[in-house]
Amino acid sequence: MTNSQPLLAEEGRVSTSSADGHAEERTSLASSFGTFATICCTMCGTGILQIPYTLSQGGFASLFMVILVGYMTNWTGKLLVEALYLHPNSNIARIMCYPGLGEAAYGKKGWLCVQWFHKWTLFGVCTIFLIIAAKFLMEAIGGAGEGLFADQFSNNEAFWVKFWTFITAFLVLMPVIAFRSIADLPILSAFGISATVITVLVVIVFSVDLYPITADSDVPGVDNDDDTPFTPPDHKFLDFGLLPSAFSAITLSFGGAANFPSIERTMQKPGDWGKVLDRAFLLLICLYVCVGAIGYNTFGSMTYSPILCNLPLDDSFKGTLVKITKLLVAFHVICSYPILMNTLVTEVEDVMGIKNNLCLRFIERTSFVMATALIAGFMPYFPEFMTLVGASCLTMIVFVLPVVFNWKLKNVRQIKISGGEKVFGCCTILVGLVGGVIGCAQALNDMIEKINTGAVE
Repeated sequence: MTNSQPLLAEEGRVSTSSADGHAEERTSLASSFGTFATICCTMCGTGILQIPYTLSQGGFASLFMVILVGYMTNWTGKLLVEALYLHPNSNIARIMCYPGLGEAAYGKKGWLCVQWFHKWTLFGVCTIFLIIAAKFLMEAIGGAGEGLFADQFSNNEAFWVKFWTFITAFLVLMPVIAFRSIADLPILSAFGISATVITVLVVIVFSVDLYPITADSDVPGVDNDDDTPFTPPDHKFLDFGLLPSAFSAITLSFGGAANFPSIERTMQKPGDWGKVLDRAFLLLICLYVCVGAIGYNTFGSMTYSPILCNLPLDDSFKGTLVKITKLLVAFHVICSYPILMNTLVTEVEDVMGIKNNLCLRFIERTSFVMATALIAGFMPYFPEFMTLVGASCLTMIVFVLPVVFNWKLKNVRQIKISGGEKVFGCCTILVGLVGGVIGCAQALNDMIEKINTGAVE
C-alpha cells in the first residue's frame, strides 16, 4: 500500500473544528484493533457477497480490478485523513468531518458538494444493508416458501420482503437512537467481523465441494426434473460491456471513505491510521479475491447476487448450515447499519444544532431509518442498488474529492506535491469519473426495467 502519513495530532485528545468552524476537544476511545475491526465491518459484509457476481459481469479480469480499486481507495483514504489536518487556519489542528473538509478547501460550494455525495452515500449504503438483511432473514427464518420455519409462513414473497424489511428497520432503530457516536459501537464491529469470517468459510467450502456444477447438483438454478439438456455454467475472461457495472460494485466494496473521518476521529493513536488502513485493505483484498475467484469458478454464469443464494436450500445439514449463515450475515449488516447511520445523523444534528435536544434527535434519527426502510421495502433490488450507489456517489467520495481537497489544502499550506503523486492522482480521478458515469447509467436502466416488470427482488 502507498504511504501517505497524515500530519496527525497528539494521541488521546486533539482539537478539531466543528461544523460551524469552531474548535472543540475530543476524547479518543477506539484502539487500533477496534478501528481495524470497524473499517472491515463497514465494508466487508456486502462486498464479500457481491464479488462473485461482479466477476460474472466483468469476467475473471475483474480480479485485477479488485486489486487496482483496493490500492487506489487505500491511497485516497490516506489522502482524505491527511487533509483533515491541513486546515488553512493553522490554529485548528483537525477538521471535524468530510463536509468540513470541503468547506476548508472550497468554501460553501465545497461544503455543499460533499454534503450531497456524502449523505447520499451513507443513506444508500444503509438502504442496501436493509435490503440484504431482510432478504436473508426471510430465506433463513421463513417466508416465500423458504427458511427454517417455511411451513409456518405463507408463500407471498412480496409481503414477506416488506415484513422482514420493517422488522430489520425496528432492530437497527434501537442502537441508532441509543448510541451517540461510533466509539460506542465496538461490540457491533466485533460481531460483524466474526460473521464475515464464518461467511467466507461457508462460501469457500461449499463452492469447492459443489464444483463442478452438473445436472445432478442440488443447488438453485439446476432443475433436476427438467427434460431439457443441462448446460454447464460458462465463464468469461473479460466483458467490456458490463465492466463499468462491475467497477461500481467493487468501488462500493471498498467504499468506506465516507465514514473514515468519523472512524479516525475516535482513535486512541491517530498516528497509526495509515498502518491500520493498510492492514484492513490487505485483508479485504485477500478475502475478495479468494471468495470471488472460487465462487465464480464454481458457479460461472449461474452466479447469483448475493453468492449465498447459489448454495443449497433443502432441509439437509448443508441447507440448514446455509440458512444459519444467512442469519449471521443478516445480523452482521444489522450491526453495520448503526455505524454508518450514526455518521449520517450526528453530522445532520451538528448542522441543525439539535445534538443536545433529545426529542428532536429521536424524531430525526427515526425519520432517517424509516426512509431507508420504505425504499428497501418497495425497491429491494440488491445488485442494482449496489451498482447505483457505487457509481453515483462513491466514485466522487472515494476517488475524486479526497485527491482534489488534499491538493487544494496542500497548495494553500505551500506543501509540495510530487510529480508521481500528481500522475497517479489524475489517473485515479479519471478512473472514478468514467467508471461512475457509465455504471450509473447501466444501474438506472436495470432498476427501471425491474420496476416496470414488477420484480420483487
